[in-house]
Amino acid sequence: MVIDRLRNRRRDRDDGRSDRGQVILIGAIALAFIILGVVVVFNGVVYTETLSSAETDQSATTAEATELEVKQGVACLAAEVEDDVSITDLEGEDLENNGDLTESGTEAVDDYWETNVETFDERYRNATAHSRPAVVAIDDDAEFTLDGDNVILDGDLTVTITYDTNDLRYERTVDVNPEACPS
Repeated sequence: MVIDRLRNRRRDRDDGRSDRGQVILIGAIALAFIILGVVVVFNGVVYTETLSSAETDQSATTAEATELEVKQGVACLAAEVEDDVSITDLEGEDLENNGDLTESGTEAVDDYWETNVETFDERYRNATAHSRPAVVAIDDDAEFTLDGDNVILDGDLTVTITYDTNDLRYERTVDVNPEACPS
């Protein structure tokens, strides 16, 4: 009889242990899924926060780079006009009078300048359209005078640069000198 009691106890323990083992296994799996869910949600929140703050920083950096590129481009354009354009290069009659530009001469230089700035503005936008999701508008105010036979810029250019994206609107008026051209 002693032997029968031990067998019954072992059967009772085996049945109890397997039930407890299944409960522990199910509990561990449930806890693992809960922890995994918390980690996924937390990671998603951190990722979203990082993306939203990184975009603003990137836009600011891109706006600064755009400003520098436009300033240098317009400065080089003004330097080119000063170096390459003389009164004989412009079409029209009666462009100068005693060393000064006449009204028609001023209009001819302004037309030449505005055409070149518009071309630069259009080409700059086309060149950066795929790499930067922004609209850049260049508005300039240039006055030219005659130095002998050459057309020179009178003072600095005043250029308004507008950088516009969904996240950032940036408008700045800067003075540009032809000497700012890097080449």
